[in-house]
Amino acid sequence: MTDNMLGVLFGLMTVVSWTLCIFPFTQAARRIGANTLNHFRLLLATLFIGVASLLLNSSEFKLLFTSSYAPSWFWLGLSGIVGLTFGDYFAFRMYAILGARIGSVLTTLAPAAALVLGGVLTHEHISLIGILGIFITIAGIVNISFGKRERELIPDHGHGSISAGVIWGIGASFCQGAGLVMAKKAMMSQHETGFHITPVNATFIRLIIAFSSLALVTLLLGRWRQVASPALQNRDGGLKYAIMGTIFGPTLGVLLSLFTVAHIDASVGQTIFSLVPAAALVFAALFLKEKFSLQSLVGVVVAIAGVMILIWRDAISSWTGF
Repeated sequence: MTDNMLGVLFGLMTVVSWTLCIFPFTQAARRIGANTLNHFRLLLATLFIGVASLLLNSSEFKLLFTSSYAPSWFWLGLSGIVGLTFGDYFAFRMYAILGARIGSVLTTLAPAAALVLGGVLTHEHISLIGILGIFITIAGIVNISFGKRERELIPDHGHGSISAGVIWGIGASFCQGAGLVMAKKAMMSQHETGFHITPVNATFIRLIIAFSSLALVTLLLGRWRQVASPALQNRDGGLKYAIMGTIFGPTLGVLLSLFTVAHIDASVGQTIFSLVPAAALVFAALFLKEKFSLQSLVGVVVAIAGVMILIWRDAISSWTGF
């Protein structure tokens, strides 16, 4: 199996994992709050991945804490802060307002951030066809997020306005796209030193830096009691949803996403991840019996079409000459 095929396979597995994490995280965010959820799931995922990394290869795990892996700590640290600390916090705020199905649609903006930043950090080429794919994807998102009928189907859970949810979603998408490119940059920089880093260890570094930075800010602001209280009280039974989401999201999902970008470009991987809204739409309709409008379905199809153009942009450019 070629690298490209492996990357696509890992990317599709990531889509399934992230789709499964969206729904319990939505419930957890509404029960214990986005900030508490962000702290809890980062700490839990760090422990999960740390133990896994130590058991798989203890000698390599110990080498992570030497100067040989300085490039990884720098770029993966930035990736963790931007993509996991800020990006996922924004996402939780978005899901609490818009719900899993509509909120996931906004994640299709992430390829735009991945393509733009990828051109700067990892020298990925953005063709005119790729730009066209971005605009088509955004058009599909606008069709879903701002349509009157679709907005009427979003129940008011008291976590903010729909406009605020869209803004949180845009911020989440760009942070997550940028974080993935930085993770790819970390692997490339580490490779140049002659010391390779596995996706498992890379995931551990991303998580531990993301949690440490978030915990430090919370400590400096004196908000530990406010953050810890909902988790310690297990408010409205939210912890079971947080644990379930953590298993599929920052543990398996993030790990699989790094396996993906280890084999293919970050922008291509991010476009595959943008199939999450389609998977979430099907899941919500089949298992949660959620209603969706024809406009929503059309918007998802348009957004996915834009994603497909992004994936095949090089081939299309060679055919058309653009």
